[in-house]
Amino acid sequence: MFHFKQFDLEHERSTLKIGTDAVLLAALTQVDSAQTVLDIGCGCGVIAFCLAQKITGNQIVPNIVGIDVDADSITEARENAALFPLLPASCFHFEQIRMQDFANQDNARRFDLIVSNPPYFHGDLKPQDKNKLQSKHGDGQLSFQELVDGVDNLLSPDGRFALILPPPEMDEFHQLTIDKWHCLKSVHIHPTATKPIYRIVREYSRSPQPETESRFSIRNAELQYTPEYLQLVKSYLTIS
Repeated sequence: MFHFKQFDLEHERSTLKIGTDAVLLAALTQVDSAQTVLDIGCGCGVIAFCLAQKITGNQIVPNIVGIDVDADSITEARENAALFPLLPASCFHFEQIRMQDFANQDNARRFDLIVSNPPYFHGDLKPQDKNKLQSKHGDGQLSFQELVDGVDNLLSPDGRFALILPPPEMDEFHQLTIDKWHCLKSVHIHPTATKPIYRIVREYSRSPQPETESRFSIRNAELQYTPEYLQLVKSYLTIS
């Protein structure tokens, strides 16, 4: 069980355990007036539930969909939805399905906001653990091109897409978006003040807008959490 400030989530059976990347993506993603949300590769639903907390703060009752190829992850996400205290379970729909199949349905929906913490290793030395392989390795599961094409099918005309990736993979992904979307925001994240960037969060839309760029460190040189990180996650986590 993982304890957030306003809700708890089970994540032991999911392919990807709750970690910093999911919280960073949720915390950095703007929800604005989004009513329909899609989480691609949702796992136990952590990003979906964190975004739900944000959206309810805007006095909106959203419809949130999470998809994942792993059956145990979807089962756990559904169980978490049944116990989520901020919204009724009917606001959530978690489905075991490949993103490629979901995006290519004849009656595919369009979403105001799409998010993903996608598998990003392609062709690297793979872990023996099946869950780690499924959650982080895209070989034969979800290529970046398939992710771009799927999101393009599912994003509403005024919608936004946000994702988190390591810098080399984000560069690869970004090249595939140049003729399709406009980058609205890039956030470069350092694990500590003395180490290079290890994650980038980017937000895209179909409409051109001025791009904002920022960076911060999770910990300082003394390995204490920075004020920027504490401010970012304060609505979710109790840390100091």
